[in-house]
Amino acid sequence: MAVENRAARAAVPAYANRVMILACVAAFVLKLPPERFAFVPAYFFGTVDLAGPLPTLALWRGLFGHPLIHADPAHLVSNMLALWLLGDAVENALGHGRYLALFLAGTIVGALSEGWLAVDRMAPLIGASGAICALMGAFLWVRPRARIWALPFLRLPVLWIVGAFAALNVAMVLFPPPADSPLAEVGWGAHAGGILAGLSLTPLIARLGR
Repeated sequence: MAVENRAARAAVPAYANRVMILACVAAFVLKLPPERFAFVPAYFFGTVDLAGPLPTLALWRGLFGHPLIHADPAHLVSNMLALWLLGDAVENALGHGRYLALFLAGTIVGALSEGWLAVDRMAPLIGASGAICALMGAFLWVRPRARIWALPFLRLPVLWIVGAFAALNVAMVLFPPPADSPLAEVGWGAHAGGILAGLSLTPLIARLGR
C-alpha cells in the first residue's frame, strides 16, 4: 500500500500534532467560552423555526473552533491521549501539511455528520473527537499491522479495535440513547463521520504534492 510504504521510508517529526495538542490544552486553561466556539448544527442545517445555513461568524467560528473546546479534564485528557497516539503516527507517515488537511477534513465532516444526524440540532458540539476519529481511520492505512494494548495484558490488532469502535458508533446513530442518558451527550455522529473521512480521504490526501 502506498501510504504504508511512505511510512516505512521516512518518519516526519510530529510538530503539527503537538501544536494541536497544545492549542487544545491552552484553550481549556484559558477557559475559552464554549458558547462562542461550539458548533451548533441548527446554524448550518436550520430547524423548523430557524433558516440555515446562516452566513454568520458564529457558524464558521463554531465549525472550525469546536475541536479546541472540551467539557472537563476527563474529556480533555482522553482526547489528547488519543490525539497524541494517533496523530503522531499519522503525521510521521504523511507529513505536516497532509496531517493538517486530514485533521481539518475530520473536523468538518464530523461536525456536519453530527449535525445532519442529530435529533436536537440546537445541541452544541464541542471536542476534537471528529478529527481524532479521522486520524483513527488514517491509522489503519499507515499502520495496518499495528497492535494496540486493549487491556494491561492484551494487545489486539488495530483493525479489530477500530472496527469495534466504528460498529458501536453506527449502532448509537441508528438506535439513539434516551435523551436523559449520559450517552446522549456523546457525538456519535461526529465519530462515525470522522472515521469515514479518515478511511476514504487518507489515500487521496497522501497523494497530494507527490
